[in-house]
Amino acid sequence: MSSTAYEPLPTSSSPSYPPLPGPPYRLERHKSQITPALVLKYVLGGCGCLVILHYVIIGAFPRSSYARYSTDSQTPIDNEAYATAAATAQGVLDRLDPSAGQPGTFFRDSFPLKTMLAFWDLAEKEVQARGLDTCNGQLSRELVNAYHSSELAYCTPTGKDEETFQPTTIRTSSHSPHWDPSQPVEGTTIFCSPVQRSSFSNWWPYPAAPCVATNLRTIPNEARRFRSAGCDVTAEGSRLDDEMGSERFLGSDTDKIVLDDVAAGCKERIERTMLVIGRQDQWNPFHVAEDLITTLVSAFIATQTAPALIDTRVQLVFVEGFGMDTNHFTPLWDRMGAWAPRRLSLDPWTEGTCLTNTIHSVGAGASLLSAMGVGRSYSCASTITWAASHYYRHLFGLLPPSLSLPENLLDSHHASARPRRPINVLWLSRAKLDNYAQKHNDWSNWRDVRHITNEPELIRKFHTELAALCEDSKTTGEFGETGCIYEDAQEVPETWALTSPAMVTSDLDPLPIRFASLDPTVHALETQIHYVGHTTILVSSHGGALGLSLFLPPGDGTLIELQVENVAGNYHFEHMAKEMGHNYEVLGIKRNVDVDQVWESVRRWIWKVAQSG
Repeated sequence: MSSTAYEPLPTSSSPSYPPLPGPPYRLERHKSQITPALVLKYVLGGCGCLVILHYVIIGAFPRSSYARYSTDSQTPIDNEAYATAAATAQGVLDRLDPSAGQPGTFFRDSFPLKTMLAFWDLAEKEVQARGLDTCNGQLSRELVNAYHSSELAYCTPTGKDEETFQPTTIRTSSHSPHWDPSQPVEGTTIFCSPVQRSSFSNWWPYPAAPCVATNLRTIPNEARRFRSAGCDVTAEGSRLDDEMGSERFLGSDTDKIVLDDVAAGCKERIERTMLVIGRQDQWNPFHVAEDLITTLVSAFIATQTAPALIDTRVQLVFVEGFGMDTNHFTPLWDRMGAWAPRRLSLDPWTEGTCLTNTIHSVGAGASLLSAMGVGRSYSCASTITWAASHYYRHLFGLLPPSLSLPENLLDSHHASARPRRPINVLWLSRAKLDNYAQKHNDWSNWRDVRHITNEPELIRKFHTELAALCEDSKTTGEFGETGCIYEDAQEVPETWALTSPAMVTSDLDPLPIRFASLDPTVHALETQIHYVGHTTILVSSHGGALGLSLFLPPGDGTLIELQVENVAGNYHFEHMAKEMGHNYEVLGIKRNVDVDQVWESVRRWIWKVAQSG
């Protein structure tokens, strides 16, 4: 800035300003003179007026002979020049690095019920092909069938004894007619499916009853509660009320009113299928994984109750404090449904809103990952959890491994000819989370007992040993004649996604083995899912971040869990791994980790994965 000091403003009724920079210029009055410049000025002005008049006439009289003559005589498009420009643009696109991904990708699954069922079908085929034990389907389709076998009419319109649930017809396209507010809306119907009434599923530890409803009335500024208009609670519905006890479900959250009541009227009918999510964790990946899997369970039960819902557009509704700014998993939930989820804490119901078709999920204190008890080890595969992994990976563009093989290798006759796949080893870190908690008065004994004191030493061990392993591989022959090549994905992160078998183009190429360390605390959810979704061997200490193992490719991953003595006997993550068909190993460690012990486990699994192709 200039250091020039301006004089104080003089006292006057009109403001004055500092002088403009430069020499003072004096305006002089002089007589107009005809000059060449003045003549040119008026000629050009006249030409401009004629041009404007030309386009005005064409616009006002487009069918006149003058307009046709003028437009027909215009210069045609130079097709050769256009083709050259297009080829140039394609040349630019060809030079872009494909490993960077597709820029500007926006994805939203408008028909999630249909997509979930498709991946469930794939999951069942993959589990069967691998001959995995589903423990008689306790956590698979048989569980959903058991729910459905106990289906009951909870509340039906007065005078009707409905034996089956019939969804209300809704608009399915932009060409379908909107709801006419002058037409009366039918009474509410609610069907529920309790888990504990079936002899197959009565072992479930908590009462649970997901429900499907038509023509619910919302209550302004109420998140959980609804109104049922003109329907009577059945005898079976009353019995279910008693069975559910203190557990909340749609029946206990519904106020019954008569159809002629003012509150029964509809100013707006939401013509889509609303999937109500009852419980939400906003930051712990394991609890979020439970919520995601429970959402699939509710969707599968609902589509058995009302198959017509499969081909409807869906929108999620969150009834707990699901905020945009505090929820780490908003980018995931936002990809489900034709519309962004409705967050009732931010966008509550208004008076006169009626819901055409609604699916109510139930948290009920247990999920497929914890229903059998977290203190008990089991190895049951679950086609539902397997399908959940496929579905939520799909939302981020991650294909199932069985669908991403080269076409010429999909035939079973060529199975033995499949090329080797690269091996990605990922360490999930807690270091930055622990550091933050210590500095912000959020430290606890539970955090302290799981804190690894020598994590940098462990990471260095992975780097040096993997590099040495591949350096000696041609001599040892451990990875065939070509050996392996070590790639530090921390230095070149874009290589991490290159995990398809097609990336090893021939048996003459060395096998890529990569390593990366990821601290979920400091990375966006998309980055976390990208890394875990392309991981072969996932290593981490016991903690919520291991819930991200939901995004490992089902049936194709290895999970190594490090446990200090204080968390021994907690089988959360073993359950996740076994339900999705992954290899699993637990290592007992001290807070000061024996890095040789961990490395030997990782090395052993690298060899096993390499041998399996």
